Amino acid sequence: MSMNINTPSESFLSCSDINRSIGSQQILKDVSFTLEEGQVYCIVGPSGSGKSSLLKIVAGIDAPNDGTVTLQSDVITQGPKMLPPEQRRMNMVFQDYALWPHMKVKDIIGYGLNKMSKEDRARRVKEMLELLQITQYAERYPRELSGGQAQRVSIARAIATNPDVLLFDEPLSNLDIQLRAEMRSEFSKLFKRLNKTVLYVTHDPLEACAFADKIIVMKDGEIEQIDSPQALFSAPSSPWIASLAGFDCKLPVENLHIDHNERLASAYFHGQYIKAKPSCEEGNSSKHLWLRSSGLSFAAPTESSENTVSGRVVKSHFEGSHWRIDIDVGSEVNIPIQHTQSLEAGSKMNVHMPVEHCLLINE
Repeated sequence: MSMNINTPSESFLSCSDINRSIGSQQILKDVSFTLEEGQVYCIVGPSGSGKSSLLKIVAGIDAPNDGTVTLQSDVITQGPKMLPPEQRRMNMVFQDYALWPHMKVKDIIGYGLNKMSKEDRARRVKEMLELLQITQYAERYPRELSGGQAQRVSIARAIATNPDVLLFDEPLSNLDIQLRAEMRSEFSKLFKRLNKTVLYVTHDPLEACAFADKIIVMKDGEIEQIDSPQALFSAPSSPWIASLAGFDCKLPVENLHIDHNERLASAYFHGQYIKAKPSCEEGNSSKHLWLRSSGLSFAAPTESSENTVSGRVVKSHFEGSHWRIDIDVGSEVNIPIQHTQSLEAGSKMNVHMPVEHCLLINE
């Protein structure tokens, strides 16, 4: 298929006003973003948010109802008119590996290198085997590989042809917890070595934080926020993103005030003003202070300090690496705190809430 549309683009890869519907259900709603060359972007969102649908449109596996995808200066999708996947300078790593069961690992990796000489092809396959540390599996079939080994083969095949863009569709979701953690670290090292533009889909924000330059948060077919991992976790733009970033407790507050010079907000709770980071405007509808429980701590009952409230232990839950302590601070609200040991129910405790773990946000 030949496309005669060549609109220059300042970005390396961009999507503009992408809409996708299936019957009466709208999957994607006016989705737009741009990617810089050599950067890693992670699309994060729950099941049904549209993240995998968007990735398929970028890959050319599916067509939008309308909207444009541009790679460098070439428009590769405009509405239902698009270049097929094999003519795009992109490769995808799938969730289920998609390895041909009748081919050996070395042949799977070299499958897309048919235009090379036999010697160059063998040299490139050898490079990929070494890069992904799977040289010892070159003569094996997919059925003889573990999940982690199969995923490495899938990645080696994807990068063997030296594409401009690498696409990943939840590649770690089929692996166990320990192997996922190991592969996150491996991906971080690999992406830095490759210096490729990467668009990576995952439902796990912590996975994205391991290697993303930017995180694209999606919900209900729309982009809610695009930011660096640090900015996203410190200044989420909505309550839903706040919960994604670990703000897992809400306190009812009154009398919101923002000090724009100090970039701090304060609101009244439990007999005092609590300082917090503002992600809202004064006079808006925010009625809650959001807390990240992993950042809270205990202070001795006799101590009194800023952003500290008193309460009593309700109960303790063991959660593997720590205890979760629920503290009743009044107003029918329990604050959860991570602690190294169980505490006796009824014990009086002061809860310290550092400003960086307190957020006032638009609701």
